[in-house]
Amino acid sequence: MEKKNTLEIIGFTLIIIGALFFISKNYYIIEALSSVYESIDIILPLGLFIWAIGYMKKEKEKKTES
Repeated sequence: MEKKNTLEIIGFTLIIIGALFFISKNYYIIEALSSVYESIDIILPLGLFIWAIGYMKKEKEKKTES
């Protein structure tokens, strides 16, 4: 089993949170979260970017080992 680095875990967590809020925003609007819905457009791409950086770092380490 491959070890996941911290950036991958943080990025994946942000992707999940962003996806849940995206679904909530489009299909089931919760009035208490209306102030959070404004920042959703930033959280999902930011999570994807952080995850990609972590994945590239892991692949670079794997390449240098072999």
